[in-house]
Amino acid sequence: MLSLFLLDNAGRVWLTIPNLFQTDMKSYTIFQKSDDATVTEFLTWMRNQERGVYHAALRELGALKKLRPQYMQQKPVAEQFAWLRKMLCWMPAETIADHLLQVWLIRKHEPMLVSFIEKLGIEHNGHGVVDVLPEKLDAEQLKGAVDELFEKHPAGAASVYLHMFQNQTPEGWPELQDVLDNDPRVTLK
Repeated sequence: MLSLFLLDNAGRVWLTIPNLFQTDMKSYTIFQKSDDATVTEFLTWMRNQERGVYHAALRELGALKKLRPQYMQQKPVAEQFAWLRKMLCWMPAETIADHLLQVWLIRKHEPMLVSFIEKLGIEHNGHGVVDVLPEKLDAEQLKGAVDELFEKHPAGAASVYLHMFQNQTPEGWPELQDVLDNDPRVTLK
């Protein structure tokens, strides 16, 4: 973990800022950096398959801007999608964006989650939900898991998942951060 120490003239530490250079990507940043096709696929799936969650997101995001719930629900779908994307890129909407990404990954991309964590040798509940995460990832297992992820799944979805997986621990894993920073298949940088 990197920290920045600010010293006074006598050399005493008076401010410590932990994790200043940590590169984990928050959910609202994932929406900022995702390509249009991935976000459109995400929003279309949410609207068609998880209508209750979709309408709750419209309502909650509208509440952040003090809009009546009906205001956005009466808009055409294209306008809803444009507004939702704009809102999900906004830092105050991080909790909502995080929840929506988790729903999308767990419900739509369960096979991707399961195969990835199985390749890493991580125990799970059969649906990709993990109780105990490892402190360290084996580099060879990670390489195989990442290769399979990009071979079998769209690059946008795989990239979102890798970033969300990295965010599962406070410091993430240096081995996975190296993949996120240097693998050209990762679409979110």
